[in-house]
Amino acid sequence: MVEQLFPRPAAVSRINFSTLQGLKSMNAQLLENHHEETAVEDPSAPTPRTDEATFRFASYGRALIGHGIKATLDAERARRLGLGPAARQLLAEQPPGSILAGVVPFDRAADPFLFVPQQVEDLPMRGLTHGGQETSTVAEVVGEYNPQFICAAGAAIDRIKTGTVEKVVLARSLEVFADKEWNPESVWQRLYQQNPAGHSFTIGLPQEEASIVGNSPELIAGVLRGQLTSHPLAGSAPRLTDRTEDQKAAAVLAGSAKNLAEHEFVVRHISTALRSVAKDLIVPSGPDLLPTGQMWHLGTLIRASLYKGLGSLDAALAIHPTPAICGSPTAAAQALISELEPDARGFYGGLVGWMNRDGEGEWALLLRSAVLNGNRATLHAGAGIVADSDPFDEHSETAAKFRTMLCALGVDRAGSSL
Repeated sequence: MVEQLFPRPAAVSRINFSTLQGLKSMNAQLLENHHEETAVEDPSAPTPRTDEATFRFASYGRALIGHGIKATLDAERARRLGLGPAARQLLAEQPPGSILAGVVPFDRAADPFLFVPQQVEDLPMRGLTHGGQETSTVAEVVGEYNPQFICAAGAAIDRIKTGTVEKVVLARSLEVFADKEWNPESVWQRLYQQNPAGHSFTIGLPQEEASIVGNSPELIAGVLRGQLTSHPLAGSAPRLTDRTEDQKAAAVLAGSAKNLAEHEFVVRHISTALRSVAKDLIVPSGPDLLPTGQMWHLGTLIRASLYKGLGSLDAALAIHPTPAICGSPTAAAQALISELEPDARGFYGGLVGWMNRDGEGEWALLLRSAVLNGNRATLHAGAGIVADSDPFDEHSETAAKFRTMLCALGVDRAGSSL
């Protein structure tokens, strides 16, 4: 089954469209399975307001849309049982067709927001994308040049050279203010149109009266009929408007010793971690080039068989946070992040996704995202710092990663240095 769904990736010197097709096939079958299960409805469930979506998750032409909140995974149960077992227990208490959806923060010690929607729709994206017609006009962008990040990157390099930590991923924020409230659905639609091969999502956060919206290129864990897939990304370069120059940028990334070493380290870390939840791992010998609308990435498609009784969230938690979003060693990198970053990351760098009662589902890394609160959008982007990093180059890398969300918000920064 694994070999049929996911052909062996090609060499890093070319784009691997078979990888994208394999992921597309898995997503389509996941949604087909969910559609069949949701044919059985819970007669006691109240009819939700169709204009309120608490959860949207789209990839490869299909979308799961959740309305309302039937049950929430409380923090006490998660601490007592562990997050994975608590999530499976909550789902087991629900009727057929139910899913668990939500977000897990970057800091595993912080509380997640995971819930069971009252109603779930499985719909084609073709009928949901309208070009994001409800558009806000951007009035102000704050934080484009961030000297504090440059200083923090320099401090991190000094710390790495002392041997305290091997690598740390530092993030910075950017705020975009509009003339009226942001519309999460419109931003979500534009993100999907930019990168249909990614995982586009929105999550309503009732306590903050805010929404998280984003499009993640990175699948942390997907499970279909017991088969596990993880597609870690590490090593990236910005896309260029000129086709020839864009291909050159991809070739430079594919041959970059620094990026290849970083990628190999991440893949080795994830492969080791997955052995606690899965067997029969298939790990390609090298990465592929993965294009998104704004970035080139190095990616490796890892496949395995999940141990019985576990679910997609268990697999995602086994490898979260990865060195690609945190650093290494994990504890030392997290401590340095807490020291050098001015604010807690919250859900940025965490997990976003869904899981059904059979444990099938998808969990993506929560990045290329923004928190929408009224007319304010707060964006985050990070860069991996190693001993030979240049603080100004890392600032430029975060600027390139901001472009995905800025474009969806109506801010044109293509080709600019932010």
